[in-house]
Amino acid sequence: MTSNATDHLKIDPNRADAEQLGLAARVLLEQGRVALARTIAEIALATDPAIGNLHSVIGGVLEADGEAVAALPHWREAARLMPNAPQQRLNLALALLAHGDFAEGLHAYESRRDKPDWIAMASAESMRGSLARTLRPGQDVAGRHVLVLTEQGLGDGIMFARFLPPLIACAGRVTVVCKPALRPLFERMEGIGDVVAPPPDQPHARINLKAVNFDVWAPLMSLPLWFGTAPDALPPPIRLHADPVAVSTWRARYAAAGRPGHRRVGLVFRANPESGSAHRRSIAIGDLAPLGTVSGIDFVNLQPGPEARTLGAVLPNAIEAMDIPIPLDQFAAAVAATDLLLSVDTMAVHCAGALNHPCWIMLPRMQNWYWPDGIAASPWYPAARLFRQAVLGDWRATIDALAAALGAWPAPAYTNAR
Repeated sequence: MTSNATDHLKIDPNRADAEQLGLAARVLLEQGRVALARTIAEIALATDPAIGNLHSVIGGVLEADGEAVAALPHWREAARLMPNAPQQRLNLALALLAHGDFAEGLHAYESRRDKPDWIAMASAESMRGSLARTLRPGQDVAGRHVLVLTEQGLGDGIMFARFLPPLIACAGRVTVVCKPALRPLFERMEGIGDVVAPPPDQPHARINLKAVNFDVWAPLMSLPLWFGTAPDALPPPIRLHADPVAVSTWRARYAAAGRPGHRRVGLVFRANPESGSAHRRSIAIGDLAPLGTVSGIDFVNLQPGPEARTLGAVLPNAIEAMDIPIPLDQFAAAVAATDLLLSVDTMAVHCAGALNHPCWIMLPRMQNWYWPDGIAASPWYPAARLFRQAVLGDWRATIDALAAALGAWPAPAYTNAR
């Protein structure tokens, strides 16, 4: 339904609560009922176009309906009408970045730091007390000690670690504060002075910036802004080197559990349940059934968690690999031992990207900004290939396309020699 379809409606502002209509449209959008959400959102916006939240809702609806260009003015208007709402500024930032506008988008992306639920590896109080020492865009760091705080999920830490080598080349000293799981990754990076992480049994602990010596500090995902990064000038991914002995051990395990001569395709189909968008990026086990029709492939179940142990119901020859969560180094080896990783948008794809390992990524209709719409390749990871939902919440066509691509995928020359 287009906006013109509401012209004939006789809307009484005293009877129609635009805010409530907007809320209803948002709920319907989350349920994947895009057409109905669009109808209600357009009625709400026609009732009162001065409500910022309504522009936010219609922006989300238009993106879900494949009209990202039409959504951008609504993200702008929501941010203008609600200047003190960091989520609205962040929505605009994500839309700009998805359109390749890094010049404006990276500045707006700093609004994530104003959100109460922003996760970085320092206490909120100590960051507020150290605002004067926040690294500013373009600020000279020659001879200075820069403290970098990782933020958000493990995948974000791996993806944006590519900005550390060029920072190291500019700064006098670089210290990284990270989650325990990422500590081995950063400790192996040449040029990092120190790596600080909470104990493994306290992974959510935060450091107190007042207790650390440094000159300036920055969140890891603010480094693209500091460098003035353009979308066509991304640094290469960091290289994650899997231990050859561990890789051989995993290959032997797959060979013992699998069928002779079959290719090994790793499979990750659920996002981290702690993420607010996990439901959108996750696939129900039943939807994976078409993959079982592809001959010559043994799927390796790299998905942790008890729910994943039922994958055999739809893929009877799946090789179970992740009985329990394992450290990043072991997970990297498990991925490297496959011929291909097939994964939803989660840490696994960034692990594969850092390994330069072939990876096919299953993306929802409303994907993260760093997977630009309309292309099958990834500017962030050369070995990745992107497969997108055509309809919000409906994975069937995506899985069918993956099954067809797997059927036409040539076996690597080295597979049977493993």
